[in-house]
Amino acid sequence: MEQIRRLLFVFIVLISQFGYSLYAQTIEDYNEIGLGSSSLTLARNQVKYTLPSNFVLETMETEYLECLRSKDYTRQLPFAPFFNNKFVSKDGNCIVFIDVVPVASKDSKFIDFPYLQELKLDINTYHISRIMYDFKFNTGKNDISWQELPLHYESSKYANMAFNADTVITYPLTVWKKYKKRYSYCHVVFIQKNGRCPIRLYFLYNNKAKKSLNKYIKSLEGVFRYRDPKDYIQLIEPQQDSIIHIIPRKKKNLIQ
Repeated sequence: MEQIRRLLFVFIVLISQFGYSLYAQTIEDYNEIGLGSSSLTLARNQVKYTLPSNFVLETMETEYLECLRSKDYTRQLPFAPFFNNKFVSKDGNCIVFIDVVPVASKDSKFIDFPYLQELKLDINTYHISRIMYDFKFNTGKNDISWQELPLHYESSKYANMAFNADTVITYPLTVWKKYKKRYSYCHVVFIQKNGRCPIRLYFLYNNKAKKSLNKYIKSLEGVFRYRDPKDYIQLIEPQQDSIIHIIPRKKKNLIQ
């Protein structure tokens, strides 16, 4: 009987250590992503992130893509798409701006707007307003309809294969003024899974990348991947009065 108790005790200890290691590794992984507060959003929404091999991750001060603003757009809102993270292709011909839409908590079904909580924007329908904003800003047409938009819905098979998502929508936007005097084209990939945060990727690219845009898109397939319930990781929500700093280790080289 005593031997059985000892074996049971050893088993419990091993399980506990495994659980702790899994949790520690998980938190470490997200801390080292370098996506700032988006790292927490990815964890909350059970999105696995893998560094791409053909791109370098860069974190910068908030940047607004004013190059997408139509001269006919004169309203204050919506404003230009803004970002804090981007992938830069190693050949320098393509930049991908990353937007991970924030949610309030791991169980929340609403977009997190700290100063406008009463908006209650559902994460499953948020893509409609966000895409409409993009085209209003890009065309200057405030009365543009959904039916007019040049949207392409990828097959559900592709969405599942590439990101384990339910929906992938792609669309072009006009670059009215070359970004950094080099990038003339914009292609948006909008990724979504029911009940999870959407992820937007804005590809800005030059003439050299134009003929092989699909190659750049393909190299980012699987970088963001929604987990299935059986693969969910443990996440302990931070206290509301906590200050969250999710940054890479200082000595960690993000260039792969």
